[in-house]
Amino acid sequence: MAEGESTDASGPHAAPSGAWPHARALLISLHIVAVIVLALPSPGGDGMSRKGWKNPTVQAEFEAWAERLSALGLRRTPAELEERLWRFSKSYVRWHTAAKRPFKPYATYAGVTQSWRMFVAPHRYPGRLHVDIRETPDGPWRPVQIARSREHDWRGGQLNHDRARAMLFRYAWPQYRVHYRALARWLATHAARDFPSASHVRVRWYGFRTPTPEEVRAGDIPQGKYRDTVVRPLADLREETAD
Repeated sequence: MAEGESTDASGPHAAPSGAWPHARALLISLHIVAVIVLALPSPGGDGMSRKGWKNPTVQAEFEAWAERLSALGLRRTPAELEERLWRFSKSYVRWHTAAKRPFKPYATYAGVTQSWRMFVAPHRYPGRLHVDIRETPDGPWRPVQIARSREHDWRGGQLNHDRARAMLFRYAWPQYRVHYRALARWLATHAARDFPSASHVRVRWYGFRTPTPEEVRAGDIPQGKYRDTVVRPLADLREETAD
């Protein structure tokens, strides 16, 4: 030992002793397990709506994956693949819910919860909000709001907001029909105030398939159709707000 070298085991480079090193290792291990379990993907919530699975975008994914699997020798029709995935998903969600339950208080305390999931596929069949009014009960409809239209931009400051666009994306799906009806009433209430001479308002979705690059270049844009039409007379709403 060199002259002047300390033999004090409690110096700054001494190995920790006692129970704390073992407790710290256990806490680190639990943290790693918690992160892994909480990060596991899960189709829970909206992903486990059978109505949502009937959306054309989701059905197109089943068709694409059934074709890929058939090319690999695993022949499945889209309907068979959907049914198998539905049964598997229900079992997986039950297991995942039970597995993450012990770690949820820790995630809440640490502030690392996440309420949304990553996108798994492009939305090929979106719904675009359309709002029309007419001046007389039998008169022609006049568009006042078409999503992302510069010409028909009534209430655009609200409906084009990022938060509102996320809301409208959800409300176009069938499992959010109750929320969509509430939105239609909100729009009708404001239309009654903003268009005092209008007699009716019409709210609906325009559903369409997004075109492929080849269709865009050829100018062959696929046509969509309107759905979930809600027509409200505005006189009743004016009477309600007046009361």
